[in-house]
Amino acid sequence: MRAALIWTINDFPAYEMLFGWSTHEKLACPYCMENNKALTLTNGGKASFSHCHRHFLPHNHKYKKNIKDFFVGRVEKDVAPPRLSGKELHDVVSEYGNIVFGLQSGK
Repeated sequence: MRAALIWTINDFPAYEMLFGWSTHEKLACPYCMENNKALTLTNGGKASFSHCHRHFLPHNHKYKKNIKDFFVGRVEKDVAPPRLSGKELHDVVSEYGNIVFGLQSGK
């Protein structure tokens, strides 16, 4: 039996369960990917994304200039990363080669 998953609305744990996308490390954000601005917490060593999504807000949004309520304490001047086209996304995914899904006997 084969099935196709066409539309879903998921939270971050579902990204890992359905698609194999790791949501626990530096590449956890599926929109920013390697262009993220996550910082590593000093005591736990975990990646923190709590401050770095303000660049998706419009240029004149009040939270971009707010330094009091964000623990980084700086004005956000960056803009959102560009969205990949279908061709660009295909090129990124094709770099991984042949991916075989499901259980393989003997592995």
